[in-house]
Amino acid sequence: MVIPTNSKPHKKERKYKMSDLSKVVILIPSFEPDEKLPKLLNDLQGYPFEKILIVNDGSDKKFDAVFDECRVFPDVEVIGYEENRGKGFALKKGFRYIQEHYPDFKAIVTADSDGQHTPEDIRRTAQTTLENPEKLILGSRSWKEENVPFRSRYGNKITKAVFKWISGTKVEDTQTGLRGFSPDVVSEFLKTKGDRFEYEMNMLMEARLRHIEILEIPIETVYIEENKSSHFRPFRDSVKIYSVFFKHLSKFMISSMSATVIDFAIYAIMLNAVFDYTEENTSFLDNLTDYRIVISFIVARILSSAFNFIINKYVVFKERKRNPKEVAKYYAIVVVVFLCTVLLNSFFLTIGVAQWLCQPLATFIMFFISYYFQRVIVFK
Repeated sequence: MVIPTNSKPHKKERKYKMSDLSKVVILIPSFEPDEKLPKLLNDLQGYPFEKILIVNDGSDKKFDAVFDECRVFPDVEVIGYEENRGKGFALKKGFRYIQEHYPDFKAIVTADSDGQHTPEDIRRTAQTTLENPEKLILGSRSWKEENVPFRSRYGNKITKAVFKWISGTKVEDTQTGLRGFSPDVVSEFLKTKGDRFEYEMNMLMEARLRHIEILEIPIETVYIEENKSSHFRPFRDSVKIYSVFFKHLSKFMISSMSATVIDFAIYAIMLNAVFDYTEENTSFLDNLTDYRIVISFIVARILSSAFNFIINKYVVFKERKRNPKEVAKYYAIVVVVFLCTVLLNSFFLTIGVAQWLCQPLATFIMFFISYYFQRVIVFK
C-alpha cells in the first residue's frame, strides 16, 4: 500500500490539541534511504512536533543528496557517523542526542524511514505516549492484510509465540519500529544491549523484566513493493533476534545446572564428612530408610534449591518485589517437577527407551516445564 503524497490530515479531523505535540521529538534511524524519507518528512509538516531527528547510520556518500533534501524541511535535524553500526546503535545515539539537546521533551516517537508508518499513526503514537508516560507504546500492524509479505507474516507469528512463552507477555507486533517513549522509559532502554535489529527485541524483554507495561495501538499496515527497501538480513538478523531468547533461557539453564552441582556437593559432604558414611551392600529399602542418606538428601536439596530460587528471582526473572508466597510456590514446583521427572523416567523405561537416555530426556522436558511454571506462577 502506498500512501498518497498529499496525505496531510485536515485540521478539522484532528481531535487533539496541537500544542500537545510541541514537546514530542520524532526519531528516524536511516540507512541508505530513498525518496520515501523526504516524502514522509513532507507529510509530517502538518504536525507541530518539536523536532524531527534523523540519524544517518553510516550510509554511503551517494545517499548524501537524500539527507540534504531532508535538511531543507524546517524543524528537521540530521546527525550521523561514518560507519554503519546498526539500527539499535542509531536509536540509542538518537535517544542520547535528544536528552542532551532537547532536555524538555515529553515524548520520543521512533519511526522507520521506508514509508511503513503514516503521519497520522505517528501522531496517534505520540498522543498515546503523552497520555501513558509510564508505558512503552507500540504501533501494531494487522497481519491479516493481504499486502503483508510471507516472510514478515510468518516471521512475526513465530517470534510472537516464542516471545509470549519466554516472557509471558502477548505482543501482536514484536517487529514494529513505531514506538513511543516518555523521558523515564527511554532512560531505562538506554541500558539495553544490542546494536542492530535485536535491540528492539531486547527492549521488549527488558520491558517485562523492568515491569514496564507494553501498550499496543492498532496502526495501518503499509508494505511498499514487498518491503524491498528493508535492510533486514533474514538469516543474520534472525539469528541475532532469536539469540535474545536463548540468552535468557541460558541464564535459567546455568542457574539449574549450578544448583545441581551444589546439590551433589552438599550431599557428598553431608554423607561422608558429617556422617562418615561408608557404602555398604544394603538393599534399596535399607538405603531409603537410612537416616544419614535421608538427612543428607533433604539438606542438599533445600540448600541447592534455595540457591536456585535466589538466582532465578534476581538474575533470571529480575524480580525485585518481596512476596513471601513466592518461596512456598517455588518449593511446591520443585516437588512437582521432581516427582514428574521420576514418573517420566519410568515411563520412558517402560516404552523401551534406552536406559542411558531416559533420565536426560526426562530432565530436558521438565527443564522447559519448570521454566514455564516458575514464570507464570512464582515470578509473574
